[in-house]
Amino acid sequence: MTSPYILLYKTLFPWKYRHYLRRADGNRDMCHETLLHGTFYEEYKVYDFANKDESQRREYLTDALRDKLCAKINSRHGEKIVANKYLTYKHFQKFYHRRIWLLKSDDDIAEAAQYGARCGGLVAKPPASCGGNGVHLITTDNAEEWQRLLKEKKGWVVEEPIRQTEFMSQWNGSSVNTIRMNTILRYGEVRQFIPFIRTGRKGNFVDNGAKGGLFASIDAATGMIITDGYDEDGVCHAVHPDSGVAFKGVSIPQWQELVSLTEKMALSMPDMVYIGWDMALTDNGWEPVEANRGEFVAQQITLHRGLRREFEEICGIR
Repeated sequence: MTSPYILLYKTLFPWKYRHYLRRADGNRDMCHETLLHGTFYEEYKVYDFANKDESQRREYLTDALRDKLCAKINSRHGEKIVANKYLTYKHFQKFYHRRIWLLKSDDDIAEAAQYGARCGGLVAKPPASCGGNGVHLITTDNAEEWQRLLKEKKGWVVEEPIRQTEFMSQWNGSSVNTIRMNTILRYGEVRQFIPFIRTGRKGNFVDNGAKGGLFASIDAATGMIITDGYDEDGVCHAVHPDSGVAFKGVSIPQWQELVSLTEKMALSMPDMVYIGWDMALTDNGWEPVEANRGEFVAQQITLHRGLRREFEEICGIR
């Protein structure tokens, strides 16, 4: 049954409705889900909304719903910080063990090239990017490479590369494979909300699912991986397709150290209830990669259920 809102929308904005319908490849149900609830087409597909009724769909934490809920529990000031990689570094600098700075003009190139030559390359990222978009690994001290980046965009976050442990390299050695540790701070107590591991694919530098990476959910109490690996298309991988290494049943080392560190980081920003931390394991312990207000695609795919009620309950949202 078509809702009154959709009928009104079709009447007032027929050209916009046709645009959304084309983007949905003619699938009216998908189109209406987007117009009514802001659900991305990719979410509709990967959560199998075609075979779920209205009540089942509303159990899922879509990106649109996540944004709405986070606006209730997180401060605007905190949101601004975690949305910018450099501001994140400046706020949480005492927890980092690598150098990070901004490349803003030609005056910064000589320093970047010189420092990159000493440490075997540097990583350059747009300050507000997500999904691994725009990340560059500069392995040469050639100033022309940095000039090319500045022509592409003014202002890059430049980082000393992270050297991960052999344990984290076992799934894929070309990417820095990370743990997404989600913390929820309420009444001065930090709780972990369904963390997961992310691993890249052969030849890829980043581990993001949007770039073909795989993920698997982790038991927050023990640090053991409790699901098989999945990609963002919802395809299950019992073992990593490139390395043949299994996911389920593997325990992440130094787990309590990771829990303790992210608790301290969460407590250092008390106006943020929910933060997702991307953490890398090095020979010197856990290293923050970045903080964000991450989506819940990975957990809902791997666990085959929506997490809205669990998230609202732990955050105290009514």
